[in-house]
Amino acid sequence: MRWLRPMTSPPSVDTPLAQARARFRARDDTCADLYRQVLANDPAHAEALDILARFATRDGNHDEALSLRERLARARPDTPASHAALGQARLRVGDLVGGMTAYRRALTLDPAHAVVISRLGFLARRRQQPAEAVRWFTRWHRLAPGDAEAPKALATDLLALNRTDMAANTLRSGLRHHPNDHELWVNLGLVLRRAKRLPEAADALRQAVRLKDTDTAAWHQLAVTLRDTGQKEQARRTFERVLSLAQDHADGRLALGALLKEQGEWNQAVATLDPLAPPPGLTQAGILLAMARLPMVYRSEAEMARCRAAYARDLARLATPPTAPVSPQAMARAADAVGTSQPYYLPYQNQDDRPLQETYGRAVHAAMAAAHPALSVAPDTPPPAPGEPVRVGLVSGFFRWHTIWKLFLRGWMTGLDPARVRLTAYATHPTVDDTTRAARQGFPRFVDHRPFEAMAQAIRDDGNHVLIWPEVGMDPMAARLACLRLAPVQCVSWGHPDTTGLPTIDWFLTSDLMEPATADDRYTERLYRLPNLGIAYPPLTVPTTATDFAAAGIPDDATLILCCQYLSKYLPQHDRLLARIAARVPKARLAFIDIRRPRLKTLLQERLTAAFAAEGLAVDDHVVFLPYMRPGVYAALNERANLYLDTIGWSGGNTTLEAVAHALPVVTLPGTFMRGRHSAAILTHIGVTETIADSEDAYVELAARLGTDPAWRAGISARIAAGRDRIHTDTAPLRALEDFVEGVARRGAAPAQSA
Repeated sequence: MRWLRPMTSPPSVDTPLAQARARFRARDDTCADLYRQVLANDPAHAEALDILARFATRDGNHDEALSLRERLARARPDTPASHAALGQARLRVGDLVGGMTAYRRALTLDPAHAVVISRLGFLARRRQQPAEAVRWFTRWHRLAPGDAEAPKALATDLLALNRTDMAANTLRSGLRHHPNDHELWVNLGLVLRRAKRLPEAADALRQAVRLKDTDTAAWHQLAVTLRDTGQKEQARRTFERVLSLAQDHADGRLALGALLKEQGEWNQAVATLDPLAPPPGLTQAGILLAMARLPMVYRSEAEMARCRAAYARDLARLATPPTAPVSPQAMARAADAVGTSQPYYLPYQNQDDRPLQETYGRAVHAAMAAAHPALSVAPDTPPPAPGEPVRVGLVSGFFRWHTIWKLFLRGWMTGLDPARVRLTAYATHPTVDDTTRAARQGFPRFVDHRPFEAMAQAIRDDGNHVLIWPEVGMDPMAARLACLRLAPVQCVSWGHPDTTGLPTIDWFLTSDLMEPATADDRYTERLYRLPNLGIAYPPLTVPTTATDFAAAGIPDDATLILCCQYLSKYLPQHDRLLARIAARVPKARLAFIDIRRPRLKTLLQERLTAAFAAEGLAVDDHVVFLPYMRPGVYAALNERANLYLDTIGWSGGNTTLEAVAHALPVVTLPGTFMRGRHSAAILTHIGVTETIADSEDAYVELAARLGTDPAWRAGISARIAAGRDRIHTDTAPLRALEDFVEGVARRGAAPAQSA
């Protein structure tokens, strides 16, 4: 209770009143007994009524407080403060109408009563009426421009109405009067983040932490903002500041762990996440810690084996049911964690992933099913009527310029027969580019990105007979949706060529030429082998951009060997093959693409330095890392190159197709798994099999011959040029896909192998 100056009183009770006032000033609770004596002598004594009402409120006796406030309002009917206090007392006992009536009476007596106006604003907010709250808070702010709380309150409800610019301006007006109000700066930073004005948000949050450098929440928001603006090193230092202030700041640990993992600092990521000690069951911390065990680039085969074993242990914990009952809130958090970090880097290890993926798939499916039970039961969608096209939904985050668009989505959009298949595209990523705009025009129905639950409901409500994900494992929302049962038949294709492990995915649409004969046991889904490459791939027209590659470290007389795969595909056990090729080809330059992660580039450079030194070579004389380049420059690189060296274990897909488009000879060694056989399938399809190796030694020999025998190389190029149209004119995969979706739509999905 605030101890305030007592009111004046009639002379007849001066003696007990004087004693009451003295004890009140001394903060002595026995003053209440004296005020009761005053009130006994004068039942309408305003000061006694007010003080005793305050004591009753403090002690939780709200009915008594209300009775005293009613008496005070009758005793002082023309005093605004009496009605303001009465309004507050009525609200405390749940009398909303009575409280507002008292407040309005106070305003009738004093239209500029800032306290009452502010309370009416907070009351409107409590009633979830932000527009009314804005009206009251605007009056408060105008009446009391020097009150720092008014702009804070007004900005909050402007934000609730999505009026972010007005909210920011309101906070700035408050800062003109209170430039050192730390909370105003924090709120401004949060509003500017909401408005996507991230550089301004960072400036506001920097000012906030200057004023109060112990505000952990402000430091965290600053770190997140710096991360989102691409200032990763500054973000890292700021997250570290968060943890220096609060070691148990879980969100800060999660964010720093994720950032360290992205930067290639896996050991530090694990050390950062370990203190969270995720319990058994699926949690965001547990998922992120498990995925941090899967580096993008390995130092050695031994490190890769250790990482896989650690990942398997973490995965087992994720899949272990919690020992205690799980609250609905915990279920929701577990479901929200699905897709935030995925086992994207697991298949780069070039091993059979089915056991691990099946464990992962069942864990994430269970979490999603618990949180979304209505979306986890197969919809009762009747099969298409005779003559009716099959309704097929395509769920992807890559209706934009991306490999997935090039390999799958554009060919399906232009090549499937609309009389047999009615396509709907569901964009699960918010990015919009020229490709997105073309997709909106090209598909019969295009559903733009929206929040997860709205997208899930839209897909289910559309009554698709079949859903196809071109990939599961890359786009977060697409992965979460794949855990649900949104159509009677659900399929995935090979955009991320590994089994999903999900019991909700019935079929894996694969390439007959890429898939080894014994592949079925490596998938939890049933395999459907589409003919040839399994895709429709119209020609890509990408004009070349004139580029001075000599300035980038490739001399004009160099034999340029493209090693342009994602750096994760280069496994340490194959480094020596690259060095052996460089030793056999005079003036060889092996060109890699720098993916703008310095730590990963450094790791690979260190490995290559050792491998080349073992062959008596200086790595800098033979290896160049080119910057990430635009499509026209990359097309020019293919034109300049002499041969394309495929990766072993996970070969090139779209990169190989683009090399073939430039008649660039490709050397490949098919692997054990489908993902290691893309290039071999492409070369087989166009009838150029001479550069498909059957051993590591043959791989080196073929590359060396192409690098040193211009005539043979020219002959291979001519044969690629003559055969490559088979890729673009092949409609067999489209017709087979139409047959497939018609068949499964009418008979339903057979159970997946893992079911």
